[in-house]
Amino acid sequence: MLSLQTMFFRAMSSALETSQASAITIGHRMPILAMLPFWPHPDNLIEASRMVTEKFEALAEGAMAASNEMTALGLRAALGGTDAQDLASGLLGVAVAAAKPAQRRARANARRLSRH
Repeated sequence: MLSLQTMFFRAMSSALETSQASAITIGHRMPILAMLPFWPHPDNLIEASRMVTEKFEALAEGAMAASNEMTALGLRAALGGTDAQDLASGLLGVAVAAAKPAQRRARANARRLSRH
């Protein structure tokens, strides 16, 4: 198990990276959304659909990952192998696992949209 400080810095780094990738993605998608009512080009419609479906996919994946991490933490606690610091780092691990699918998609979108 990683230390509480390591888990905190991992969570903070993940949040910062996701924020940066999200800002890039939003900056590229805003003009597409603004044009959509006036110029419903097929590429813009595909991108609009992608925006919605990828969020639901990330939500489902994040929920499953958080559930798995929470189950593992619960089992460790039930077997008496945890203290308060283990519990805190375990909960941070749950948060990081839940956010990882969204982070992965935000990074991928920022890379993909920056190429155009």
